[in-house]
Amino acid sequence: MLISLIGTVHVENGLANVSTLKAILDRLQPEVIYAEISTTMLSDYLDGSHGNLESAAVAHYRVSHSVTVVPVDLDKPGKDFFQESMEMFNKVERTSSIYRRLLDQHHLDTKNHGFTYLNSERCGQVWAKIYKETFETLEWIGDARLREIYAQWEKVNDHRETAMIEKIIRNSIENTPNRGVLLVGTAHKKKLADKIKKFQESEAPAIYWNFQYQESNIC
Repeated sequence: MLISLIGTVHVENGLANVSTLKAILDRLQPEVIYAEISTTMLSDYLDGSHGNLESAAVAHYRVSHSVTVVPVDLDKPGKDFFQESMEMFNKVERTSSIYRRLLDQHHLDTKNHGFTYLNSERCGQVWAKIYKETFETLEWIGDARLREIYAQWEKVNDHRETAMIEKIIRNSIENTPNRGVLLVGTAHKKKLADKIKKFQESEAPAIYWNFQYQESNIC
């Protein structure tokens, strides 16, 4: 089985839009789409009412293609987790001009270059810099509570990414499709790819992954 790991954004931004993602799906012709949602969100995702870019593109793709959509994310954490995480990241943004500049450049590159940028090595490097600046800014602020929130945020996302991989492996064994696509927010892509490579080091590769989507290579 071949799975293409496609980094996305959840809200349309310039060339990163529904029609472009639908065109990518048309080229890849997946028989299964692994979605960054929990099982409870599947019905809204399938009819496009989930409200994000990916669900709208998948809904359009399903009009003319037979495809199975498999939710691979965990259930959402509680409201307190999101409120505290937003508070923590807002504090970092107010404090660090480097952090603000990285986010602004990422937004601009997404707008101007769309999925070509979102799936580039450069984008992965930008997110690595964003995470590094987040950690260093929190260390500089010196607020133990904010550091604890960030540690919890990292733990939650680590569990989510591991769960996604495990669910994909289990589904591929049970259903053995030929072609699949994993649609995931680009902030997760590099970490997911690194974890997948570690999984493959200890297991026979039942899944072959395409980590570097490039439009010219799609046939």
